[in-house]
Amino acid sequence: MLLLGFALGWLVKPLPAAAVAAPAGVTASSKSSGPATVKAPEEIPVPGKHIQREAVVKKPSDKLTSEQMDKAMDQGKKMQEEMSKAMVKRQRDKFEQQISTLTENLNLSADQKGKLTTWLDDGMKKLEGLDFTDPKSMTNLPELSKLLTDKALEDQLAPSLTDDQKAALVEFKDREHRSKVDTAALKSLSKLQGVVRFEDGQRDEVYKLLAQAAETRVAEESPVQDMTAMLTEGMGIEMDPYDLGIQQALTDSMMDSATRQEAGGDQKKTAQKLRETIDKRINAKVDLLRPVLNEKQLEQYRNELKSKGLGIYGTVLSGMEAGQGGERKK
Repeated sequence: MLLLGFALGWLVKPLPAAAVAAPAGVTASSKSSGPATVKAPEEIPVPGKHIQREAVVKKPSDKLTSEQMDKAMDQGKKMQEEMSKAMVKRQRDKFEQQISTLTENLNLSADQKGKLTTWLDDGMKKLEGLDFTDPKSMTNLPELSKLLTDKALEDQLAPSLTDDQKAALVEFKDREHRSKVDTAALKSLSKLQGVVRFEDGQRDEVYKLLAQAAETRVAEESPVQDMTAMLTEGMGIEMDPYDLGIQQALTDSMMDSATRQEAGGDQKKTAQKLRETIDKRINAKVDLLRPVLNEKQLEQYRNELKSKGLGIYGTVLSGMEAGQGGERKK
């Protein structure tokens, strides 16, 4: 991305003003097919005086020099290193907060808390060992993401829990679940209120439906962290602003695409299937609220989901749809 930005900036930089203005002495008549006009004697520069010359315009190069390439790559590597450090810190802060919360709610002993801290330190060392500039190193991220989960944290704690602590853990997890469902439902309600104007009594009924959907979604949520979320969390980027399950749909589509490519598939067909999957999920969200909202409100909601539901993945999908199609030649 750095290289592309640098190249575009180089290609579109403005030409000097002299390159745009017509050369001195050229008039409208001189551009016609008629004979060229001759300067009057008084127009000839006086010897010894500075003669203004036309600026020589150099065409910008359409290629980056080796030095520019190296500089851009160095900048990209530094940026990736900073992103890596920020991601590791976010993950550490997140689990440290979880350990602190469990310690308070379950009344953990110093030894129990110490074991969780040791587990976290080991996981963070593995995460810090990833080289985000090395594709081979990044293949370890999916496996590592399975190790750094709330469930993995609880598994470390389970053998040392007393009966009272086990009961307290069940209550704690229930409260956490209810809070997560309520947060998800309120988020959906907030976005919906920005698009649809509710009539009397509709808001409460809509919230009930959204809460039921959030309950199902949270219950089916994978305990493994989304790798994309791990990288973008804390950067103010909403990967799936309307909870359409974009990441899972994209992953499934790419996996299916890899299979179809062996049989001569193309990128546009992959994009088409992904678009169809997203459209089905949009229809499901709209149909969920059909018992409460009128047709005009439902259409407003549908348009909102279609225009903004994909978030930054809209760019990915558009790029796939604009890709070169056609089957491979055998």
